[in-house]
Amino acid sequence: MDVNVVLVVVGATTVVLALLSAVVRRLWLSGVLLALLVGIVLGPKVLGVLDPAAAAGDERLLLEELARVTLAVSLMAAGLQITRNDLRINLRRSAMLLTAGMAGMWVMTGLGAWLVLDLGLWAALLLGAVLTPTDPVVASTLVTGRMAEKNVPHDVRRTLLIESGVNDGLALPFVLLAGLMLTLPREEALSEWVVDAGLEVAVAVAGGLLLGWTCGKVAERAFRAGEIEHVHLLGLGLALSLLVLGAVRLAGGSGVLGVFVASLAFSLVLEGRVRKELEQVQESVTRFFVLPVFVFFGAVLPWEAWADLGLAGLAFAGWALFLRRPPVVPVVLSPTRTARRPTAFFAWFGPIGVAAIYYALYIERFDHPQYERLYAAATLVVVASIVAHSLTATPGVRLFAGRSPFTTLRHPLRAGVEEAP
Repeated sequence: MDVNVVLVVVGATTVVLALLSAVVRRLWLSGVLLALLVGIVLGPKVLGVLDPAAAAGDERLLLEELARVTLAVSLMAAGLQITRNDLRINLRRSAMLLTAGMAGMWVMTGLGAWLVLDLGLWAALLLGAVLTPTDPVVASTLVTGRMAEKNVPHDVRRTLLIESGVNDGLALPFVLLAGLMLTLPREEALSEWVVDAGLEVAVAVAGGLLLGWTCGKVAERAFRAGEIEHVHLLGLGLALSLLVLGAVRLAGGSGVLGVFVASLAFSLVLEGRVRKELEQVQESVTRFFVLPVFVFFGAVLPWEAWADLGLAGLAFAGWALFLRRPPVVPVVLSPTRTARRPTAFFAWFGPIGVAAIYYALYIERFDHPQYERLYAAATLVVVASIVAHSLTATPGVRLFAGRSPFTTLRHPLRAGVEEAP
């Protein structure tokens, strides 16, 4: 496959979706969903224009690296939006979602895999761990843009950002525990997990804080002294995300978690107009990075493996959508006295996306004989979540504000501040 074909497809998809972004949002669609459909239609199973296997050889390794980089850039964009006041106001609610909430989603998803897919206990929990994190890429469509800002309170949007940013990295200990218990004797697995998981998280937090705080301090002083040009300052977010992703991984930590920690430290050091401009630039860069990974993902979907799952696969996808998060979140948030409307919003909008793709590929290293079945189930749930959460994002945001969800469908081409993305 000619690399120029890839450039044309990705470039054209990005341009078209950028020009029609407001219309797409009002039609209850999303750029992520349409990019996925482009990949499916142009992939080897339909038109055959894109054939990643022929072009890249190891398509899954390439997809894993694309997902990892996309996650890093998205997490940097999320972190740059969070201020000290956001952390203070949302600390208790976010902490509950990141502790009891993650544990509950892991158990509920694993239970579904055990009952519906007839997997062994630890294989089911491994699949549950893969699907536990809330995806920052898909979630960003719910919390950014003028429509979200008009209809959803600031603290609700920030809670979802904080949760989706942190739990992508914190999912790794769950994945490691289930994977090690699946492949090693119990005592050996537990001892290795304590060391590996503790090291991954500790290095990520320490490395992220150090690099983010240092870069923020140097950038702040250089800018105020006039020693750095404004155009270079605005590229720091992307550069920092790639630096931390690689450096923390080389040091033995979770690069994904490290990037989010670094973005928070970087954001808290920089203040005022400079941080705001960095946030806007990083958000634009993220939108560019998101589309290629979903085009690629659509082109390599495991259709035959899905067929082998049969109705059990569809039943598990439904379980993951309706029983992974909706029953857990209201219980977890009850001590925080969160109102019913925000609780319902959090209960439904916990999309599964790039983070799950990354972990579904990551667990291949455990070399379990049922890996292909786990990968097929995980990717099927990702696609189901993209479809369900994309189609419900616009009406859900409007319903949150007490507005009619059908106005945008009646007037999809009408320009309006509250409907703009």
